[in-house]
Amino acid sequence: MNKNKIWTKGHVIKEFKIFPDDRGGDFLDVGLQMGYVKYYEDIIDPALHVEISVIDALGIINKLPVRSGSGVVLKFEHPSQDGEVTLELIISNIMGHTIDNKRELYTLVCETIGALSNHTTRVVKKYTGSISNTVKDIVKLIDAEVTVDDTSNECEFFGNYRRPFKCIADLCRKSIPTTVSKGSPNSGSAGFLFFETQDGYQFKSIDALFAGKPQEDAYQMTPFKDGLDPSNNFKLASEPNFKESHDIIKKMRAGSYSTANWYYDIITRKVHFYNFKYNKSVEKANEEDVTPKDFKDFYSRIILGTIDQGTTTTPAEGNEVATPQDQARTQAQASARYSALFSQMLDITVPMNLSLRAGMMLKIDFPNINTDRSLPKNSPESGNYMIARLSHELGNTDGDFTGLSLVRDSFTIHE
Repeated sequence: MNKNKIWTKGHVIKEFKIFPDDRGGDFLDVGLQMGYVKYYEDIIDPALHVEISVIDALGIINKLPVRSGSGVVLKFEHPSQDGEVTLELIISNIMGHTIDNKRELYTLVCETIGALSNHTTRVVKKYTGSISNTVKDIVKLIDAEVTVDDTSNECEFFGNYRRPFKCIADLCRKSIPTTVSKGSPNSGSAGFLFFETQDGYQFKSIDALFAGKPQEDAYQMTPFKDGLDPSNNFKLASEPNFKESHDIIKKMRAGSYSTANWYYDIITRKVHFYNFKYNKSVEKANEEDVTPKDFKDFYSRIILGTIDQGTTTTPAEGNEVATPQDQARTQAQASARYSALFSQMLDITVPMNLSLRAGMMLKIDFPNINTDRSLPKNSPESGNYMIARLSHELGNTDGDFTGLSLVRDSFTIHE
């Protein structure tokens, strides 16, 4: 990372090749025909996505030909990240195809190889042991690897010919992290995320993501009357957009604070009840508890479901099968954790920063507009946020920028 260079420009396309079939055989180097590149990561999407616009003055779409299923290799450099970025992709769609007398314009929608392999692969065998190890084995079915947070519980289940990503999504809701930053073993709350970044597939605990250390440099908002400062790589490039800021009615409907959960055991024909309440020990992005004091003791949502008898769950350190009550608690806890994740949502644009990843923590500083000097310098909106979604755009006439959708589940307390 070179902080002394201007990040709104400076990208260098090293290679852009299109192969007729996967990445073998003949290819065309079409770097000079490329327009812009848009790159996307999302914590609720198991695959990253790339869009590449092509200004085709040579008729390469029919010469090669370029079709869905063709392979793409894209390599580029940018001062915000050390080393070269290499993306090996498969074209999944060709959009916006227009033709005039001198050229053709179209956009290549690309996915990683694993994302397409997911649609042609089925999970058929029986899995036992820790959920984190099971996820590793499932990802190997698409010839990939995954970085995992260890789980404290085990799960035994049959694949039943489901796609790999579907199996992992189901396991996310049943997974409990081994430890959190507070250092108490098995104290984490249920709820994992499975997504893809530049570094590959990630199977991460929500608790662990929020416990992560924010990036070294905080992004700052300064008055926009000064305009964009191209020499300041950590200044917001546009005004922030707070899409949501703790919608209490929405959260109550989702059962973020307290829920009454009835689960029916189809084997024993018994009903199990569990009253979930938001736990203050849950790992949060910031210090302030967002639970409304007047409503946290009364459940606002009733959830009816069945005990998943297709699986048996055991603690990692023991042999006893978890009770239906345990399964009910885990499912209720996970539902509330996913809902609380998006308590606050914020969209910002910054100079392109390729070192950022979905799931990373950032610190954002907003100035306090109150003129009372006895009040804190920064506003309550300042603090730590998780990157839920990012989009890098390079090759745009306005420069190179990164769009960030940030989320957090708590507010910052200023002394």
